[in-house]
Amino acid sequence: LFVMLAEVLIYVPSLANFRDTWIRQRLVQAQIATLALEATPDNMLSSQLRDELLENAEAYAVVLYRDAARRLILRDDMPPAIDASYDLRDRNSMDLIVDMIDSLMADDGRIIRVIGRPRFEGGDVIEIVLDETPLRQAMFAYSANILTLSLFISFLTAMLVFFSLNRFLVRPMRRITENMIAFRERPEDVSRVISPSARADEMGLAERELADLQQQVRATLNLSLIH
Repeated sequence: LFVMLAEVLIYVPSLANFRDTWIRQRLVQAQIATLALEATPDNMLSSQLRDELLENAEAYAVVLYRDAARRLILRDDMPPAIDASYDLRDRNSMDLIVDMIDSLMADDGRIIRVIGRPRFEGGDVIEIVLDETPLRQAMFAYSANILTLSLFISFLTAMLVFFSLNRFLVRPMRRITENMIAFRERPEDVSRVISPSARADEMGLAERELADLQQQVRATLNLSLIH
């Protein structure tokens, strides 16, 4: 239970980071797709090549701004309406978590626009329009993997804790309890006095104190028998 609670604290920022990384990878793919436009003199492509580039970028539209005025536009003939926009240029950890929750709560088929900075100073701003459904599916798959791993770690940790407690606490405590019962039945039997272990912790101290107590009881009994 404690491991699962700890995993929850790790899961939320981890999923937010996964979402941010997934989107930034699409920005990189979109930026690479715009390179084909620069290879043409009039920034025009055939419909077949344009569709292939957009499919590889997993986007409906890509806009790259350069030199504060020049734009490289790669878009479908009929791009869908945008339902939500995200600007990744100035996002802190809390913003990423809020965006992650918003994506999880959204319906399939939502169209989002993402704004970011191109890599390697390849421009001023890059925008992409894409379907959020593949992102949500990837987030759910990632969550399932985290859950499976968390359950495995929890089970393994529980087993290790169980065997450790049984080895270092339960078994020594059972030994002390059984010895106390046996000594109570026949305190005159010297073989029933506990033999303390060499442990330096509280368990070892309890064993030594019990041994001293049992020796004192035997000494008292011996005096009573003499008198």
